[in-house]
Amino acid sequence: MCTVTYIPTPAGFYFTSSRDEKASRDTLSPALYVNDGIQLVYPKDALAGGTWIASSLDGKTTCLLNGAFVNHVKKESYSRSRGLILLESFKYSDANDLYNSIDLENVEPFTLLLLDYTSGDLKAFDEFRWDGENKHLKKIDTATPQIWSSATLYNPTVQQKREGLFKQWINKHIDFVDAMILDFHNRKHGLASSEDLLMKGEGDLMTLSISQIHFNEGEALFNYHDIIQNKLHTVKLNQKEVVHV
Repeated sequence: MCTVTYIPTPAGFYFTSSRDEKASRDTLSPALYVNDGIQLVYPKDALAGGTWIASSLDGKTTCLLNGAFVNHVKKESYSRSRGLILLESFKYSDANDLYNSIDLENVEPFTLLLLDYTSGDLKAFDEFRWDGENKHLKKIDTATPQIWSSATLYNPTVQQKREGLFKQWINKHIDFVDAMILDFHNRKHGLASSEDLLMKGEGDLMTLSISQIHFNEGEALFNYHDIIQNKLHTVKLNQKEVVHV
């Protein structure tokens, strides 16, 4: 939800999302759900019923970050949660269809990252932002490692610091494995506690979990590390079933 990295590999990619949220907000571990007739695997926010990352069995993943480009003034109420918007996004054929069709009246600003690997390769990677008034859509370079930080928690200066850390880390490595990337997300890098990759903010706001999609030679794994419980859930995604390993 709040920090996302994308790392291409010769046979696919790693897509990893850290969730920075209040520890008192309950979360359900990844499971299979059917939304609008589409089978999706995702961890669920117990309060709003939505999620910050979900994968379909036919090869699509969508991830949410709060905010668009900069932090915004929060209204007292909105028409529906952003986590439900993420689930709704799977109804659209692609990012352009989403951009042209979805009604976002009175929806809080957000950023969606949409990956389509239904063909066996990553054929589309799009960034869709809603700033509260306008939609913004752009193509992402699938050959370049990238990092995103939530605009509601990390101002542009902090985002640049995090981008610098990520580039330094990328430049020190050649090959990547699951544990290595999880370790990057799951440790401190010398920033202030509220700005670091493994963050701790005011009250019980902290990094709660790390979700990762590893797409490799046509196979996709959904790894979910519950930091609070120190448990790792791994779900194998394929065309017909979900297998927990």
